[in-house]
Amino acid sequence: MLSPIDIFALIAVMLVGLPHGAFDGAIAFFLGAGRTPLRITSFLAGYSVLAGLYIGFWYVMPLPALIIFLALSIIHFGSGDIQPTHLPLDESWQGLFKAARILSHGGVVGIVIPSLHSEEVSTLYAILTGGDASIIMAITAMLLPLWALSFIVYLVASLKFESLYGGVIEIGVLCILAAFLPPLAGFAAYFCLVHSRRHFRVIWHAMQEMLSRQTILITALILTIVTWAAAAAAFYLQADLAAVSLGDAALRTVFISLAALTVPHMILVDTIFRPTYQKKRQA
Repeated sequence: MLSPIDIFALIAVMLVGLPHGAFDGAIAFFLGAGRTPLRITSFLAGYSVLAGLYIGFWYVMPLPALIIFLALSIIHFGSGDIQPTHLPLDESWQGLFKAARILSHGGVVGIVIPSLHSEEVSTLYAILTGGDASIIMAITAMLLPLWALSFIVYLVASLKFESLYGGVIEIGVLCILAAFLPPLAGFAAYFCLVHSRRHFRVIWHAMQEMLSRQTILITALILTIVTWAAAAAAFYLQADLAAVSLGDAALRTVFISLAALTVPHMILVDTIFRPTYQKKRQA
């Protein structure tokens, strides 16, 4: 049974964290998808289809769907949290060090929190999959030494390169919070106060170079309302048809919604927008 702190954490994720992807509409305009009604309709349809397919995948194969979601989250969170740096390293080492930084940042949620609260997280995973999720905990245990090694490399590098200080300190603070907060509260703190806040700031700054504030806010508001409405419908169906408690229905609604939106969101932000925007800044 979820505690009041857990419920508050889920509400925070729904109200603050989940809508952080609402700027995806503005990003689509930024990338040219809003030039014609056909283009924006095609974008919204494709986005919705990808999300719907992942929801279907989750209900057919919940355990693999959760594993893939956790892996994608580590990559997405880590990619969004690292700050661009130009270090005097060979190209091959640049790639390896970037991977270590991504794992260090993204692994706080996907590896550190489950490791610190294994019993509670195992229970949450079981609710999300509807069965035994011990294999996920076993994978997490195997990844923990790799995360620790990546963070040590990151920490040692920060002693030489001052530009890395901020990232290392951020990870340290998040790990301390993760140790003292319940797992859902620790996730909500990171997702709402770090990841979503950083995403809002970066996207808001980038979008104003091409779009009016009115366009940005209107597209974000529309997608936020649509997201909340879809989540409310999903919660109703979970609680009414799946014969689960309201707490379990809320947990499943929030994380299945996050998983479904993560796939199109990652494709848009990590593989299209971020490289395009970096090239524009360097030009």
